[in-house]
Amino acid sequence: MVQSPWGYYVAGLVGKNSGVVVRSYSAGTVLGRRYTGGLVAVAQGQVTDCFWDIETSGQLLSGGGSGKTTTEMRMAKTFLDAGWDFVGETANGTDDIWWIDEGKDYPRLWWEARNR
Repeated sequence: MVQSPWGYYVAGLVGKNSGVVVRSYSAGTVLGRRYTGGLVAVAQGQVTDCFWDIETSGQLLSGGGSGKTTTEMRMAKTFLDAGWDFVGETANGTDDIWWIDEGKDYPRLWWEARNR
C-alpha cells in the first residue's frame, strides 16, 4: 500500500514525474487525498509502455500509463503488445528482461525466476 502522511502526490510508482518512465508497472493500493494516480500522480515528463492495476490500486485514473484489470495484468500479451522483452520471445528483443507466471502473477524481472 502506498500512502503519504500528507496525502498529496501519491501513486503506485511515481508521485510527480518530470523525467522518463518506461516499461514499468504498479499493482499496490494507492491512498491519498489529492493528486493521486494508479501509476503516476502528476506526469510532467514522459510515461511510455507502462501499466497499473485498476482493481488493486483503487485508482481509475493516472497521470500516465494504461490502467488494466488484474486479469489483464497477469497476461503476457498485455506487456508483449507494448514491446516488453520477455524470456523465450525474440520479437521484442533477446535480453530476456521479464518473465511471467501466466494467469497467476504479475511480470517479474528474469532473475527473480531463478530465485523461486
